[in-house]
Amino acid sequence: MTKWNSTRRQMCGGGGFAAFLALAGLSGCTTQGRSASTLAPNKLRIGTYFVNPPFEYVADGQRVGFEVDLMNVIARQLSLDAVFVDTQWETILQEMENGLYDCIVGGITITPQRARTLLWSTPYMTTTLSLVIDANRSPQLRSFTAFRQATIGVQAATTDYDIAKAMLTRGEIGGIRVYAFANIGDAMIDLAAGRIDAVMKVHPVAAWLASRTPGLKIAAQVPNDPQPLGIGVRKGNAALLRQIDNALAAMKRDGTYDRLAVSWGVQ
Repeated sequence: MTKWNSTRRQMCGGGGFAAFLALAGLSGCTTQGRSASTLAPNKLRIGTYFVNPPFEYVADGQRVGFEVDLMNVIARQLSLDAVFVDTQWETILQEMENGLYDCIVGGITITPQRARTLLWSTPYMTTTLSLVIDANRSPQLRSFTAFRQATIGVQAATTDYDIAKAMLTRGEIGGIRVYAFANIGDAMIDLAAGRIDAVMKVHPVAAWLASRTPGLKIAAQVPNDPQPLGIGVRKGNAALLRQIDNALAAMKRDGTYDRLAVSWGVQ
């Protein structure tokens, strides 16, 4: 086990999370005066998928990640117990629309289309899309304009895929290879093997993946395509959304959000 994973286990598992809350100054604090409207009493049912590091993933048999910690703090501020439900990216938006969860997370970009079917929190983070390359194999890919002949790996049914299609139409990249959402690891294997030239992903995920394969690095950011990430809630449950937004605002005021972001390297 790496020292980094050991630290995460201590923070996220069992009594370690309570210790983190105490350190953050939240051990007895709530931002709400009444219970949130949720599917089950005293519970916050959160849909996500544990194949999306560093937001959510499994390490040493435990479910960990930046958004795991984030939602645990939000649930505590709402005087609720967080219950994480593992699902798939391909179905999560429809499942939320159907009311299977109280809310969803997963490094999800807020888009106009998604805002037509779900309510979204104030973005807790606005990031960019990054292009990961094998620096030894493709030293010429040093800036965004150098990718005109490159084949880019992206995950299916994501904003990454939509933006890659637009980039292809504009002649900014040479081709696209599409991977199932849960198979982002296969894209990194193909990149290291030279079967594709780059992988495009939101920056925190791109940085996490690149750091775990020798020779891979972020070569460029996609310009003019900011990625606001938020928490999705079913239409009609605006009261819960307000409470989530209030909890996020409180975390940013008292520094808890910044401490989590630094801890997970997503700042």
